[in-house]
Amino acid sequence: MKITLRKLFLLAIVPFLYACSSDNSRFDDIFAKDTHGLDLLTGQFSQNIDQIWGVNELLVASRKDYVKYTDSYYTRSHISFDDGKIVVETLADINRLHSAIVHTLLMGSDARGIDLFASGDAPISSRPFLVGQVVDNFGQAISNVNIANNFATYLIQNKLQQRRLSNGRVVQFVEIQMIANHVNVRARKYLPYVRKASRQYGIDESLILGIMQTESSFNPYAISYANAMGLMQIVPTTAGRDVFKMKGRGGQPSKSYLFDPEKNIDAGVSYLWLLKNEYLAGIQDPTSMRYAMISAYNSGAGAVLRVFSNDLDEAVYIINKMQPEQVYRILTTSHPSAQARNYLLKVDKAQRSYRGAK
Repeated sequence: MKITLRKLFLLAIVPFLYACSSDNSRFDDIFAKDTHGLDLLTGQFSQNIDQIWGVNELLVASRKDYVKYTDSYYTRSHISFDDGKIVVETLADINRLHSAIVHTLLMGSDARGIDLFASGDAPISSRPFLVGQVVDNFGQAISNVNIANNFATYLIQNKLQQRRLSNGRVVQFVEIQMIANHVNVRARKYLPYVRKASRQYGIDESLILGIMQTESSFNPYAISYANAMGLMQIVPTTAGRDVFKMKGRGGQPSKSYLFDPEKNIDAGVSYLWLLKNEYLAGIQDPTSMRYAMISAYNSGAGAVLRVFSNDLDEAVYIINKMQPEQVYRILTTSHPSAQARNYLLKVDKAQRSYRGAK
């Protein structure tokens, strides 16, 4: 996404209520954010982009957007995992555009060691992440360098576009549409890890998939302004610490740990277990519990319970007197956070799409 530095700053100071939020005790929410990612964005990285691309052209990686700069920031690739569109553009020569297309189409799924806020090509993988999500002009999967090179040549010869920036520079770019069911293709990549975690922690597969889709659209490179990382958007200093404590480990998970898909999914599902069995313990109806868990994954358990009463034990009592439909209606209309209200709507809708689709 493109944002001005002013908008970036405003986004940064808004409380982040993702899975990065957790409870320090049973009821006291911490909406802490690790500012390291923010420092990167507002420091030398954003200055490089402003100087080269001009004002209002800052394009950065996010939860559902992969953005990688190369060629000393003169070339960049952007994958919108929500929209299913890839844009590769350059202020340099066509050879650089060609190379960036190939590296993007053949990038791997391992985000460990990849710095999205530094210039440099993502390594070419023998098992490209986008295989099955993008096809070439002949309708075939782009699975190796030869196919990717030929497709890049086709795009430059037949689909090349230009636009002029506010600083007068001319950008050359191509757009690539992903296949219609690209989200489901990505989801299937992670089903073995989802099923393993589901069995281990007793959390429904469809709920895990619904949260993953809502958090990252199954983008393994996902990162937020709150420094939440990976497929299930875990912040190491909050939910990460809770999960490590639950597992009898000290400290917090590293960036490498959270960018490992299997470990990230395990951490996210562990946190759901904590919500169900500790922070929201006492809610009796399983459907009401599910609604509360979803909302709490976003905003914290204390924030969810306080929607019903400032006395949090009383809140559990009130929830247990309600029908699940009432709990859902209240959490989607009366939660003080608009983000949390919308989050429950989105996850519930996504979860329904995965029920029975095993």
